[in-house]
Amino acid sequence: MSLRPINTAPRITTKSVKITDIDLKSNSISGDIIDGGKITNFSSNGIQDKADKQVLKVENDKVTVEKDIVIKGRLLTDKLEYVKAQVPVLDVTKHIRIDYNEVLYRDKLGKSVKTSYLTKVDTLENLEVKNTFYAKNSRVGVNTTVPNHTFAVMSNGVEVVVGGEDAGGFVGTFGSKSFSIGTDNTPRITCKSNGDIKLAGKTTVAGNLGIGVNNPELPLEVSGPIKFEDRTFSSGNSEPTSGLYSKGSIVWNNQPDISKPVGWVCVKGGQPGTWRPFGIIN
Repeated sequence: MSLRPINTAPRITTKSVKITDIDLKSNSISGDIIDGGKITNFSSNGIQDKADKQVLKVENDKVTVEKDIVIKGRLLTDKLEYVKAQVPVLDVTKHIRIDYNEVLYRDKLGKSVKTSYLTKVDTLENLEVKNTFYAKNSRVGVNTTVPNHTFAVMSNGVEVVVGGEDAGGFVGTFGSKSFSIGTDNTPRITCKSNGDIKLAGKTTVAGNLGIGVNNPELPLEVSGPIKFEDRTFSSGNSEPTSGLYSKGSIVWNNQPDISKPVGWVCVKGGQPGTWRPFGIIN
């Protein structure tokens, strides 16, 4: 014979007991003594279960929900991870990160963005493409981040610049480097580093050409002597007394008068050579 505890109700052995036959006191039933079974209708002040099959699974390390979750208030979480999301409107207060790298801010891309397919942007303040392009402080540089003029292109150690100089424009090199303009990858006009200019090919002047003359009035005006076929042509009031001249050189008389020669011609080259007057004016 087994002894039963005092004040303990006898064990119920029948398979079916009416709820009216059980005298339940407040908090007399605990979930700790429930093992298995199916709750078909459960509700409380904060929870109402209307499911007819399992949709929520609670485990030690995770909670699995088989169907949609509807939250009518805010969702606060320390960390949110998802495989796929479709969001009509995404409101982010600071920035968006991928793998803990900032990729998008309200007004700029994150530093982790290396490739972009932007097709339209507004006003950029600064732009720099590594080793290729630079735009900052009203200057643009190609292959240089320190353009020395409004626009600069660096190639093989030579910087070609474009910009304004006082009341005019300027195109050329920065530093003691020659500058050429050409066609067919061939220089046609070359400004040497010392200021000399070299023309290659045929040259046509549409208008007047002045050499040492600011405003030429004739097709060709030269200020000073000229050399033609190794002969010097100049002007003066007498035959030269110094300088090297070749035979056939002429000095034109710049003070012609009656009984005076039109000029003097070199009949023997030298320093200054042998000269004779010609064209006596009657």
